[in-house]
Amino acid sequence: LVRGSAMSLYDWRIFGTKTFVGFDNFIEALTQPLFWKSLQNTLYYAALSLTFGFATPIFLALLLSEVPRFKITYRILFYLPALTSGLVIMFLWKDLFFDASPGGLLNRIIGSLGLPPQTWLQDPRLAMACIILPGVWAGAGPGSIIYLAALRTVPEEIYEAAEMDGASTFQKITQITLAYLKPLILINFIGAFIGTFQATQNIIVMTMGGPENATHTLSLEIWSNAFLYLKFGYATAMAWIMGSMLIGFTLYQLRIFQRVQFTASGSA
Repeated sequence: LVRGSAMSLYDWRIFGTKTFVGFDNFIEALTQPLFWKSLQNTLYYAALSLTFGFATPIFLALLLSEVPRFKITYRILFYLPALTSGLVIMFLWKDLFFDASPGGLLNRIIGSLGLPPQTWLQDPRLAMACIILPGVWAGAGPGSIIYLAALRTVPEEIYEAAEMDGASTFQKITQITLAYLKPLILINFIGAFIGTFQATQNIIVMTMGGPENATHTLSLEIWSNAFLYLKFGYATAMAWIMGSMLIGFTLYQLRIFQRVQFTASGSA
């Protein structure tokens, strides 16, 4: 962190003289339209990823906990994507599902419904959602296993008492299940939120920030300036701007943790 702080104040070069520029790197970043476009895309990416990617494992865990038969089989099937490299999954979806030709898998599916073929990753309106979808598909299973383990900490007596009081299924989920899962949800939310700001690999593989900078996020802008243009001082300044935002969010979440009570049942 100290080295990064110093680097952000220099025109940093791998070889040759390193020139002190003060806060010029920060000023340049904050006055670049691409920086603000990248920040906007990052917030949009985070919103989509957290809306679908964060809630899906919880919903899947609730469904798997109610499956009467073959519970282990279903858990194994949903966990299988975790055994595959994330890079392989991205290429699989890019070349098979998001093929823009009429023979692409998704285009054939929507074609059977009478809908016109889409260009998917080449469409600025759909590209961001297409990048997020493979991650949701691959991460839902492993995430649900964690929540399934947490569901075992909820005492059955509470559910029985709620049923005797006439509580509906929705009320039991919202008032009992989610209440017991709240600490785990908050912990995972912090990690997921920070992860969305640092997502780079999937964007490089799928679109490299295109089309028309529709998927050019802040982490990709930092990576590009550092390792493509060798502007390490400028990239580090942007990294500090992003890091300040994440530090502020994390401190806010830690304040919430102070009011959370962690519990576990004796049988678990």
